[in-house]
Amino acid sequence: MIGALSAVIASLRRLNRAVERALNPVIAILIALMLVMVVLTVTARLTALNAPWTEKIQLILLPTLAFAVAPVAYRRGANVALDLLSGLLTPRMAHVHQLAMHAGILLLLLVGLDLTLRKVGVDPAPLSAAINALTGLDLSAIRPFRAPIKIPMLNIEWRSVYMVMPASVALMILANAELLLRHLLGVLDPDAPSAQRVRSFEDVTSAAGE
Repeated sequence: MIGALSAVIASLRRLNRAVERALNPVIAILIALMLVMVVLTVTARLTALNAPWTEKIQLILLPTLAFAVAPVAYRRGANVALDLLSGLLTPRMAHVHQLAMHAGILLLLLVGLDLTLRKVGVDPAPLSAAINALTGLDLSAIRPFRAPIKIPMLNIEWRSVYMVMPASVALMILANAELLLRHLLGVLDPDAPSAQRVRSFEDVTSAAGE
């Protein structure tokens, strides 16, 4: 069983690393564009130039950047976290703790995927039924958003901007699957190489982690 888990974890790791490699240049471009828009907005205000379109573009870039970064940050543990409890536990119990935490996060991500799909006009009826069966939370009463509301001046539908949300949540679920299996393996064998944590951005050059 440990060998099978390690093989699945290795496959998910390769897939998630490929996602990271694809997202990294996109994130860099979005950050650069956001910086340019902020500079243009400040310059326009200081010089009394009429450039309100820069603020509209920032409205697009901000959520797009946040959701583009989310899958990478979640897998790498770059989000804000309290790790005092896990630091006091034995290696096996720390994996049990993290397994429970990521299982709860998975439920939240599934709810998030349902809601974000509805935000872009998709009715995820099978997913809603599964969430209802697992949690008793009925999301089917929320009607998918299909109103063609457009961003002023840019003439772009908000729904097009919001497409990044379900895509990001889906990639976070993919990362969650890897993390869940890593900690499940850690419960069975805390010393297994595949059970080691994913390296954070801070120690990415060290020998620890994956």
